Amino acid sequence: MKLLIAVLFVCLLGAAGSTVLQNIEAEPVIALSSGSGNVGMQVSVSGSGFLPTDTTCTFSSPSSPSLVISAACVTTGGSLAGGFTVGNVLPGAYVVQASGNEGDFAQALLQIDGGAQMGLSGATGEPGSDVSFRGVGFLPTDTTCTISSPSSPNPILTGTAACTIQAGSGTPQGSFIIGNVLPGQYVIQLTGNQGDSAQAILAVE
Repeated sequence: MKLLIAVLFVCLLGAAGSTVLQNIEAEPVIALSSGSGNVGMQVSVSGSGFLPTDTTCTFSSPSSPSLVISAACVTTGGSLAGGFTVGNVLPGAYVVQASGNEGDFAQALLQIDGGAQMGLSGATGEPGSDVSFRGVGFLPTDTTCTISSPSSPNPILTGTAACTIQAGSGTPQGSFIIGNVLPGQYVIQLTGNQGDSAQAILAVE
């Protein structure tokens, strides 16, 4: 939405001695602290050229409603500032939109390079073996986590799964014992309480 920032009166000397009103206009613009990053990253936003009558502002994404979480935005005199946390979305390019309450808005592009990931210390083992795991890139708003398996049968021995995460760290970790299952490959899934997850393959010998 265009914003009128100045009005220039130009007197044209003609037969009628007419006066022309010329508008000088500008578009609102925003800048992101980083143009790329991972899930859980904190992104700062600054903007200018917004309507001076805006009293509130918001951040969102027309690409995915899950991109922007824990957002905060303040505006004064046509400028805005704030930030948000990147939510649990797949890698790709996403549009970030800053909007004023008067209907004016500006957009910028954010490239998400990757999401939550996990690794197993013992990716290969026998029934009864202890397996440690660690995740990275989880949401900083995760306060609890779980370790499970969508495979059947479940290779995690009942009652041995343990997972902890420190709020704000995005790095869950824990361990489990391999149950009495046949040799083969099994999927292990690490899940944060905000819905973000990662998977790894466990090979049972």
